[in-house]
Amino acid sequence: MTNPTEQELAQINADRARMFTVPFWKSLLQGREGLGDTFWAGNYLAGLLFLPIVIVMLFVPMFYGLMAPAFVIFGLYLLAVARAVWLAKPKGNSGKGMKIAALVWTLLNAISVMAVSPYSAGQ
Repeated sequence: MTNPTEQELAQINADRARMFTVPFWKSLLQGREGLGDTFWAGNYLAGLLFLPIVIVMLFVPMFYGLMAPAFVIFGLYLLAVARAVWLAKPKGNSGKGMKIAALVWTLLNAISVMAVSPYSAGQ
């Protein structure tokens, strides 16, 4: 494997910075990003942003009532990501198998988030 050129490194940095912009997330949810970006950023980058919100809610009693709606909203967001995964085109030669695996995984994430929601516990 060769080391990336300065131009390639600049492009990588620009792509990473773009992931923290509203246009990127709109494009992602419309299925216009590559399959890999849609799956990984949609499921896990968003999860890394959601987790601190949940932790704050756990430690601030006035936010307890927002826990259940937050989980439901995140679950609905993951359903939108599942749709985007279905629409996204692989950039490489990953094929339909990876697309189906990514779709199933994302749907399972959405189901698990809603299943552990405080609503599901009857609270």
